[in-house]
Amino acid sequence: MTTLDGDSAAALLDALPEFGGRAYGLEPLFLPLHPGRDEGGGGTDPAARYPELWGTGTGRTPSGGPVGPGAPASAEQLFWFRWITGHQLTFLFWQELRRRAGEAPTAPGGPGGLPSAARLVRGYSAMLLYTASCTRDVYHRLIRPSMVRYHPGFAGSWARDYGHVRALLRGRLPTAWGGRADPLLRECTLHDAVHEGIARKLVPGAPSLLQASAGSGRILPREVRAVLYDTYFLTLRAPCSRPDVTSQLLRRVRAVRDDLTANGLYPGFASSRQEKPAALMAPAVEECEEAIPQLLSAIARDAVGRRALVPLAERPREGTGTHGT
Repeated sequence: MTTLDGDSAAALLDALPEFGGRAYGLEPLFLPLHPGRDEGGGGTDPAARYPELWGTGTGRTPSGGPVGPGAPASAEQLFWFRWITGHQLTFLFWQELRRRAGEAPTAPGGPGGLPSAARLVRGYSAMLLYTASCTRDVYHRLIRPSMVRYHPGFAGSWARDYGHVRALLRGRLPTAWGGRADPLLRECTLHDAVHEGIARKLVPGAPSLLQASAGSGRILPREVRAVLYDTYFLTLRAPCSRPDVTSQLLRRVRAVRDDLTANGLYPGFASSRQEKPAALMAPAVEECEEAIPQLLSAIARDAVGRRALVPLAERPREGTGTHGT
């Protein structure tokens, strides 16, 4: 039996010339079962591998290859890529949000990771909008049936990492953040509005798969549901170092930004803009839509720390000066 090695798997994927090995390809995501622990080897410096993410634009630098992956072969190819890759980024955001909330009581100087936590919650909202940018036709013809084939009651509540941030997303924040948490609470409110708006867009007046399947069979054990959910989204749990996890986040940030550069959130050949309910046309939601590339860059910078903002050539060498934090 083959043993999963998080370090070698992440390094192998990182060496591919483009995400998934082809335009709109998919990659497995390797995540630690216990995100608070640093499992595996040290890995390479992720910031050094993705220099184009530290700019303010959406495309790559000349050394990073062409801007965007080109036109997709079909709407189905594009939106399946978005459905899987956007959910994988969401899992990464949840794990990072859990880590920052766990550090809150001991963070020096008070709120510590509060601004980055607010960006992660907005990033979750952005990925909801990204994955649900498909047309209603594609959703009901391709995506919803694929979940039913996995299980008739397939549900987002099965996600292994969501349970660790559910309370935070509902406004129950660490005490250390309490006095300065208004921006984070606003992001939680925005997330609720986006989530409800997407349900109205994709399945107006219809029950969720979980509701529709109620009473049709035995309830699966929680761990079985978590494994089903992971495997549907090409996610495996394996020993992973922190740099390995960060590198996988950066790869997906770059892939999503390249897609948006090439196609926009609502591509002209398969736009669902006209299917948006009023809730998704609110100014705060449309502002979130328009700023997805910049938001992802900010989350990428948070993930690698401020040190990544200093060009590599300008970083002090070991033992020659003070290092950035």
